Amino acid sequence: MKQLKKISILLIIALCITSIGFQTSAQSKISAHYFGVMRLESQASYDFFVGPDAGDFKTSIKGFGSGVLDFFGVRGSCDIIDIGTEKYYLSIGAGVAILKYRLANNLVFGQSEENGVTWMTDPDITHNYVNTFFGYGKSKIITTSLYFPVDINIALGKSAFFSIGGYFDVNLSARYKMKYLIGEDKIKEIIRSDEFRKFNPSTTKFGVNATLFIPKLGYGLSATYSLTPFFKPGMGPDIHEARISATYNLHPWNLPKKKNKDTESSN
Repeated sequence: MKQLKKISILLIIALCITSIGFQTSAQSKISAHYFGVMRLESQASYDFFVGPDAGDFKTSIKGFGSGVLDFFGVRGSCDIIDIGTEKYYLSIGAGVAILKYRLANNLVFGQSEENGVTWMTDPDITHNYVNTFFGYGKSKIITTSLYFPVDINIALGKSAFFSIGGYFDVNLSARYKMKYLIGEDKIKEIIRSDEFRKFNPSTTKFGVNATLFIPKLGYGLSATYSLTPFFKPGMGPDIHEARISATYNLHPWNLPKKKNKDTESSN
């Protein structure tokens, strides 16, 4: 897995360096633009896990309707610098991600004697999770992190842009929230970040992402996959984070257009 990370990072760096050399005869001047684009993934998104143990960590839409502020996660970044031409350019950014994984199996976590993670479906039959869309109950992992994307952006004619690259993610917090009924009593349990870290979540992660954006519509579709497991290797379930989302930008997707020569001479 470590070799896969290194290879992926090297490939991304190589692609980024190579992309700067891509030029067309009409668009040959390389330029730089700072803080040009804010890339936001809309709340029309779905977070889930893949990997050997992903079956136990299936995510669900059940419980979505039980809280307005508890609805979706969010992920957004700002391009710190864009370098390249109007058709091909490299972007380096920084952003914040708050991701939420609603677990269909209502899991409870524990620790083994070797400090590894144990997990099972909640065995307490008095816990009623009301597993419906508007039901009160839920079991949810919530993570907050800083992430730093590096992308190659390619214009596909005048109708679309394709972006592909990688990111480095630094976890700030991870917690687990359980809500259920016992009789008519509403119960809420939260394993806060300090306690959840005892379950060995990875605090630094590398991943890959891709986006197809349609400027005329103002929207696109993005996909993200974490190469680093959610839990530290050998210390917990083998699962990786993945996300599919609608995306949009607060500024145009391309670099500033060249100034007219007549305008430049008059200044």
